Amino acid sequence: MRKFIVGVIIASLLGLMGCSSPIEFKGKSDTWSVTCSVDQSANEKSFLIQYTGEKSQKINNLSYSFVDSENFKNNGENKNSSANLKISGSSTMDTPYVNEDNFKLIIKWNGKEETISVRKKE
Repeated sequence: MRKFIVGVIIASLLGLMGCSSPIEFKGKSDTWSVTCSVDQSANEKSFLIQYTGEKSQKINNLSYSFVDSENFKNNGENKNSSANLKISGSSTMDTPYVNEDNFKLIIKWNGKEETISVRKKE
């Protein structure tokens, strides 16, 4: 009976470790919002950058870069003109997750620049 109970406890603990929920990071400014997620059990990470400013404004010559992060090192650009812009990406993690509380997103568009603080959601 004792072996059975120990076996059930070990199986339960192993099951809980495999069911961890994704780690989320969020940041926001007057014109942009960013959400990043790390799913350690699936070994995947993703991000979504969304324009939240004036709906009629076209976004031109956009570039973005995540800085001060060990998990998100993405950067990119979009030269096309677009309204209601959303940029997203996902990938398999090439290195193990590094615990971090915050990092930054630098975004440039239409001759403007913003640095958004992205913080771990508690």
